[in-house]
Amino acid sequence: MPEIWVLLALSAAVLYGISQAIGKLAIDSLTAPSMVAVNFLVSMPVCILFFFCFLLSLGSFRIGFEYIIFGLAAALLGRAGYYTYLEALERGPVMMVGSITAAYPAIITVLAITLLGESLTSVQAAGVSLVIVSMIGLSFSHGSSNSGTSFTRLSLILSIVTLVLWGVWGIFVKLALRELPIIFYLGLYSLVLPPLFYTYVRYKRIPRREILPKWSLPVIIAVIAVLIGQLALLADTAAVSLGEAAIVFPLIASYPIVMILLAFAFLKERLSRRDVLLVFAVIIGIILISTA
Repeated sequence: MPEIWVLLALSAAVLYGISQAIGKLAIDSLTAPSMVAVNFLVSMPVCILFFFCFLLSLGSFRIGFEYIIFGLAAALLGRAGYYTYLEALERGPVMMVGSITAAYPAIITVLAITLLGESLTSVQAAGVSLVIVSMIGLSFSHGSSNSGTSFTRLSLILSIVTLVLWGVWGIFVKLALRELPIIFYLGLYSLVLPPLFYTYVRYKRIPRREILPKWSLPVIIAVIAVLIGQLALLADTAAVSLGEAAIVFPLIASYPIVMILLAFAFLKERLSRRDVLLVFAVIIGIILISTA
């Protein structure tokens, strides 16, 4: 039977996939700043709740200051990567943006092995490699029919920045969770999100009256997507706290499979023969990881 953290990682992948599939219904009607604003407004109350729940149960619990720094760095890198990802998508085709950013688990795996001293069996290494390569191929293949826009230099730069931010983010998450309780780590987002969101709004020069998106069906759909994403983040964090980062993150990064299959089932999108083969390759990789 797979370890509990493997099941948590796969649960996070499913929830992220559902969140992305629902969000896809709204993203065509909302700009990147609107998506960022919805994400901020929905995420903040949840993060504040986690933070105060930890404070109420603190007692004599002591935490090393360096782990709090790791947690703050992880929250900053992860959410900043989300912002740059949205900006890259707004300027370039999902085919290229998705293919580049889908490689972030490779960075985490390499850093986890070299810096954190984690190790993989040969079967797990094969599974991790199969999942990462297949997800990059699936992002490229599935995205090729969804956009005819050109891939600008700025979009390329933003995609690479996202790749690096998420790659380093995973290591800081693992470092932070060596000592931080899960609810405290998630609560730290409440300290990071306001200045990050303010910086984004200032950089984009968004008028105050346009920061709050008008209540509409796309906004409601986006709110639901963000709430499901918060559940995914909880499962994601629990998996990382219990398992090896070199394995957990590639498993979680397989969430586009869920999104693609839901789009195929409910949004009438087509799956090519290559898409199907790549989906099966990811599933085989997950089996190799889970049973080793």
